[in-house]
Amino acid sequence: MKTAVLRANVLAMITLVCSSVACSQTTSAPAADKPPAAPPPGAATDAGAPAAAADPEVDKILTRLETREIRDLQAKLTWELKYVLGLPGEEDVKRGEIWYQKKGQAARFLIDFKEMVRSRAVRPMDEKHLFDGQWYVEQVGRTKTVTRRQIRRDGEAGDPFKLGEGPFPVPFGQKKSDILREFQVARAPADKNDPAETDHLVLLPRAESSMADRYKQLDFWISREGEIAGLPVKLQFAQLKGTGMVDSYVTIQFEKARLNSGFADTMFKLDTPAGYDEIVEPLASPNKQ
Repeated sequence: MKTAVLRANVLAMITLVCSSVACSQTTSAPAADKPPAAPPPGAATDAGAPAAAADPEVDKILTRLETREIRDLQAKLTWELKYVLGLPGEEDVKRGEIWYQKKGQAARFLIDFKEMVRSRAVRPMDEKHLFDGQWYVEQVGRTKTVTRRQIRRDGEAGDPFKLGEGPFPVPFGQKKSDILREFQVARAPADKNDPAETDHLVLLPRAESSMADRYKQLDFWISREGEIAGLPVKLQFAQLKGTGMVDSYVTIQFEKARLNSGFADTMFKLDTPAGYDEIVEPLASPNKQ
């Protein structure tokens, strides 16, 4: 699987990702043919990203996002996919948990989906997504398959979680300068449907952004207070199809987050269950690339 496709898949899952700082309008699901709100005058342009956002409040939020220390995180996770042309009740919803741990240069994550909702019917599910610093592993109970894709080699330089560079740009710990390089950023007016005590940012991918061909805009709600202050509690991605029109929205919500509580290393290991097919896709050797 090519890196761009992998990034899109995992980002839609969390995405972790998100790709993944976010943008929005004052409504939670804007119409497909309605252009996103324009950033205020003075916002960054495609000519280059400034060191600070034009809006001092946006700059303050991005600084808080960058400096928030996260050694590890555990949270309940709800992932929803809604198509623009879909009928009410046709959304796909997955519920589970996410674990994230900073481990040297390459952090690790595990997403474990236990339940799905489709056509308003709740069903159990078994779907896991793991990155252990080198390998991305996808375990799907429905197909009884485990797919292992090598993303980086042991000791390899580069950050797989860096926005605009790696395949897993998680929605926290990103540098303000990287966010401003990839997006035009504005703050949305408060809305009654916003999660409590959050700031709502609007990020529009720049023309040269690695996300410009996949997302029209991203919504990002960042907590202002408590243990999770400076962290996103809700994200929404307006996904583009090949025609350049929005065809779907992915909404991700984090609840009951716990920070810096510590995990065992065994948390980030997935053995292939009995009766499952295993597919292994290592990186090509350097002399073959």
